[in-house]
Amino acid sequence: MEEKTSPGYIVLHLRFNLRVSPDVVLAHSRDAAIKVDAVEGLVWKIWLVERDRREMGGLYLFADRESAVGYLNHPIIEALCSNPAVVSMDCQVWNVEESLSALTRGPLADVRVGQQELVMTGGR
Repeated sequence: MEEKTSPGYIVLHLRFNLRVSPDVVLAHSRDAAIKVDAVEGLVWKIWLVERDRREMGGLYLFADRESAVGYLNHPIIEALCSNPAVVSMDCQVWNVEESLSALTRGPLADVRVGQQELVMTGGR
């Protein structure tokens, strides 16, 4: 029996400290969400918010490290970092341990990246 080759999932965790309420930023984030959805190699993003601490962030699952690291230079991230409402950004890139994540219902889709298209079973 042939063993499935790991696609090398990567989680990117971004966190932003803000000068304003996250609600101000979120009110203008719909267009950004549509653009994020089109980022090559992105499987999914979860938006994070902590209103009391004026923090926002995201957890991103990428199909590979190159896509995750490349996203850090994306115009969306550059615009956010240059926004006067943003005080600072923290970034962490993590390899995903797939076998244990699968046992605990981690939302890892079967991903096949090819011909500039991301195909997920049971999704998109």
